[in-house]
Amino acid sequence: MTSEPQRQPTLSCNACKERKRKCGRGLPKCSLCAKKGLVCEYPSRRRREHSQLHTQFPAYPSPQSSTITSTSTTQTPTANTVSKTSEFPSVFYLDNLVFQRSLVPKPSLISHVPLSVSVTSVIGDASNWAFIAAEYFKTVHAWMPIVSKKRFFENVPTLGTMATPLRSDYALLILSMVLSMWMPQEQNPRTATYLAAKTFYLDLEIQGVVSIQVLQALILIALYETGHAIFPSAAVSVEACVRYGQALGINWDARYPEKKPFAWVDREEQNRVWWAVFMLECVSRVGYPRNSALVENPSPDVHLPSDTFAWDRGTMPAKNLTILQPRSNQDLGPFATMAEATRLLSQVLEHVSAKNTDEQLHIEEALILDRALKALECVVEYEGDYNRLSIMNQTTLCSISLLTLHEAHASKQSDTSEYFRTVHHAKSITKDTKKSQEEFTRSLTDVAPIHSCIKEASPFITTLLYQAAIANLRLDQESGSEESSEALQIMKGTLRHFDSRWKASGAYLRILEAREVSAM
Repeated sequence: MTSEPQRQPTLSCNACKERKRKCGRGLPKCSLCAKKGLVCEYPSRRRREHSQLHTQFPAYPSPQSSTITSTSTTQTPTANTVSKTSEFPSVFYLDNLVFQRSLVPKPSLISHVPLSVSVTSVIGDASNWAFIAAEYFKTVHAWMPIVSKKRFFENVPTLGTMATPLRSDYALLILSMVLSMWMPQEQNPRTATYLAAKTFYLDLEIQGVVSIQVLQALILIALYETGHAIFPSAAVSVEACVRYGQALGINWDARYPEKKPFAWVDREEQNRVWWAVFMLECVSRVGYPRNSALVENPSPDVHLPSDTFAWDRGTMPAKNLTILQPRSNQDLGPFATMAEATRLLSQVLEHVSAKNTDEQLHIEEALILDRALKALECVVEYEGDYNRLSIMNQTTLCSISLLTLHEAHASKQSDTSEYFRTVHHAKSITKDTKKSQEEFTRSLTDVAPIHSCIKEASPFITTLLYQAAIANLRLDQESGSEESSEALQIMKGTLRHFDSRWKASGAYLRILEAREVSAM
């Protein structure tokens, strides 16, 4: 503990204040702390009203403590102790108008917080951080590019810059990177790494640490929970992402938005992070409809994500595209097409849940959405040069939108039912899936692409496969034909394959079988 200046303190120490005891205000310790062996800290006058947050309290147990006996050699009491807080101003939430008109700043980042053994055992030291990041940027970053590669390597110490300690929010981000790359095999996804990430996030939340890196970590945690069907945690984490982003002021309709960063790289990072939150929230509504969305639809002047490769290099594009701005196929990068597909998915979800609407207007809206999604699908295929493996994750959200729209109209009797049954996107998905399986099983040399395809898949693909499967199930129940039965079995087999990457596939398969038995 840092020694105080040798003058009589004017305030009681934190320990005495917490216990409501009279403080002797002695140096270096008051009489009570000296007698009880407590940490004796005197607050500054500026932090008087928050002083009780600085009192040392019992550490959170390690996530591994349920299976491994903790000893003094594996974990010290100070490893998980919150010794310092950033004092997030309560007025921000209690009366935001006062906050906006005051000079009260949001807390600055805590540069370093002692990491628990459960965290360091996963992320290691500086020699391992670069390795974790390199693997992450090759895999997860390909389908969820929300972490600035440039800023990450500028802020994370390497072996040559060990004088700078690792910031706590970056430690959480690295831990979440490890989590997002986990391949389950047969294990329960509630692993020690997952529990460590959740606990560490809670630690930083209690300390009031607010940064975009914490939100990025939370998005990766939410993706992990969604992909492995860890509920209700996934639903809670998705909503937490929304609220956290709003607290940062990076949402599109922020009443009091944060002052935009000077550097384009940072502005682009904020925009990408909020698009990712929007994606998470939209996909979560496919299986769990809400009366109202948690995230507002983007307005026409909202910027689409720019080219990811240029952003990774820190190269600012000549122009930033907005949603309604005219553009060519070459202008839309992979993440921008995912963003556009998510915007259309949000409109589809509103469309299929609409009640008491004019039937003719409803039909016209369905046809407009259908044309828009098919046009976007052509753009995605152009972007990928018809390489299914590289555009798999780009097509996922567009395909989910088409499946949701087509099934909503094909499964009921209306003037457009026959049209949507004819063009039903489930047919295309089943055909492509069957073709992929035939190509992959044709020779032993095709084993690697299967593993690569599954490893690189985003968790959103499990929702796509399930939506296609329930459409095929309905068709099989209606016709009972050999063709419909084969289509259903193809989708079942694909769900089994992807269970080796995302356990939600297995959960969806069990739900599908329940639908089949109950003839839903």
